[in-house]
Amino acid sequence: MEKLVVLVLATSLAGVCMAQKTPSVKREQAAQIKQEQKKAPLVKFSMEMIESDNLKPGYAGMPIEKVVGAIEKLSGVKKGEFESTADFNARKTAAFSEKFLGGLTLEDTFAFVLPVSSADKYFSGFKYSFNADTSEVRLLVLPKPSSMNGIGGPDFQIARRESNGLDQFDVDRKVQSRSTYKASNAYGASVTVEESNYNSFGIAAKKIPFLEITRALFYQDPEPTAQFNLDNAKASKELPALKVLVVMKLSDPYIVYDFMHSKPTRDKPTEFSDQGKYLTGNVLGIVFYSGVTGQIFARLPERFGKPEPKSETQ
Repeated sequence: MEKLVVLVLATSLAGVCMAQKTPSVKREQAAQIKQEQKKAPLVKFSMEMIESDNLKPGYAGMPIEKVVGAIEKLSGVKKGEFESTADFNARKTAAFSEKFLGGLTLEDTFAFVLPVSSADKYFSGFKYSFNADTSEVRLLVLPKPSSMNGIGGPDFQIARRESNGLDQFDVDRKVQSRSTYKASNAYGASVTVEESNYNSFGIAAKKIPFLEITRALFYQDPEPTAQFNLDNAKASKELPALKVLVVMKLSDPYIVYDFMHSKPTRDKPTEFSDQGKYLTGNVLGIVFYSGVTGQIFARLPERFGKPEPKSETQ
């Protein structure tokens, strides 16, 4: 089990290292989306927003961290000592029916705006590649196959059962604390340990049915989920600002949890903890669009969000 945790941690740290090598333009893009989400008012998503060929460029979607926090407040219901199970379940159901974040409910459709990264420069679940000789754009959706351990959730056993075979997209990692302390072994050798604690946020959806790819922790030459041609001059402006809209219906347990921890050693005196919190449910569709003009470049499935064509008799 410990070897498995170390392996998972190594995978996670590999992603962090790759992110640190990201060109500044990509860091700025991710920071810009976060800034937009902070400034923009929370706007309830509706399918009418994506019926046309353009989505409002400034639409910020729902910040995943805020949605997670709001749902945790709703679900913070504990069974009373003298409360029957039936009464507790009824009270919990009533809590989940309450509105949050300015009028949202768990029955609503949620849309999350995420950055899209160049395929050869950034570790991400959403990527693009461009062939300047053929003017071909390839769009990639690359979830990590996920089986979370459930640690950190309100009900560990239920969390574990609901956390297998998921499509995981890491979105954000925030530092909760950093500190140092002295540690020594049985022989008296001492080292200064650097301790870091993080919270990670993202999406861990049920396996996306319209995504016909073989899941992998590391993808090698994956098949594109969409491809098209784009004039080179336009591509140079549009692709670095590309965004993706992930549209979801959340479902019970709404949040799945994962916890990773690495212990320090004398050769590597660092201690690392990461509490992951991921929204779960069904991904209804994915939309790639320009962060500059709002032009929609691709939809998955192909006609996702488009109104049904009217028949000649109508």
